[in-house]
Amino acid sequence: MAVSVDTVYQRVLALSNKEQRGYITPQEFNLLANQAQMGIFEEYFHHLNQYLRNPGNDSAYSDSVDYIEDKLSHFQMYNRVISSDAEDNFELPANYIPGGLYRLTEVRISNAAYDDVTCEQTTLKKYNQRRRATFSARSLDEHPTYIRISYGDSRQFLRIFHGDGAYSGNAKIDYLRQPLKVEWDYVVVNEKALYNANGSSNFDLHPSEETTLVYKILELGGVVINKPALASYAKTEVMEQSNTEKQ
Repeated sequence: MAVSVDTVYQRVLALSNKEQRGYITPQEFNLLANQAQMGIFEEYFHHLNQYLRNPGNDSAYSDSVDYIEDKLSHFQMYNRVISSDAEDNFELPANYIPGGLYRLTEVRISNAAYDDVTCEQTTLKKYNQRRRATFSARSLDEHPTYIRISYGDSRQFLRIFHGDGAYSGNAKIDYLRQPLKVEWDYVVVNEKALYNANGSSNFDLHPSEETTLVYKILELGGVVINKPALASYAKTEVMEQSNTEKQ
């Protein structure tokens, strides 16, 4: 599942050059392309929350939820094994790089006492309160919990608790990853940039997003190259397309 980066760039150039609206360089395009891709990806969650908040079982809303979840399924990662360090911390995949962790969906532990038991997310304060309560403390033996922690840098960790202390060993996580980096690579021939497929990477989105990508990039590009008319034109197209999809 992907959208051709060359197809999108050629469409962006054709529309931006029309009526001398301005030229977007390959370097500018690559920056804008990744920004547009991430923006569309993040909108999935916003739209999904909107649809899920609507009452009733209207088939149109149901179809919309299924459609977005289908797009998100491409980014779902399952059964990634992570191991504890000397301090019983489990380091999560990097969340600041393309392809890295975007949203953690489930944590499980499996050992002699547990068979892929799902852990419940909590806070350190709530965990300590449960541990001090006699009845709740017993439930911690059967229902492991975890907290997310950071030590001030870009790394993120989990600490998993069961019973009276921290769990060590292996754990499995499911998560949504970020879209991979997109790049339109090129070689210069006779002072002209020509597409280099070998060094390029396509958009990491559903094929249906091609037109949305074109207009999102044009909207951003109009600001970068100081062409308000281009930005306004693209913004209108994005809004019209969004309204059509919601009908």
